[in-house]
Amino acid sequence: MYDPLPDGLVPANSSPIFTQDTLPDALQREHALAPGHWGVLNVLEGSLRFVNLETGETRTISAPDRVTIHPRMRHHVAVDGPVRCRIDFFRKRRD
Repeated sequence: MYDPLPDGLVPANSSPIFTQDTLPDALQREHALAPGHWGVLNVLEGSLRFVNLETGETRTISAPDRVTIHPRMRHHVAVDGPVRCRIDFFRKRRD
């Protein structure tokens, strides 16, 4: 589920490293990134479920896998057990 990021994106920020106990509820509910913003979900240890609400696809993502999250893509994650993960955010370059 990792798609290379489009050319011209720049790093915006990164989340803290989340565990099964600290993963925010907001990430476990339906949400989407803003237009022009991309995310890369990095599973560092363990696994979690990534649900793409656009396609209906649910996939278990295990370390060291990652997922590219496209702008406006409705999605959420679900904890299956012990996990450590981080989200890196990118945006279009502002000229």
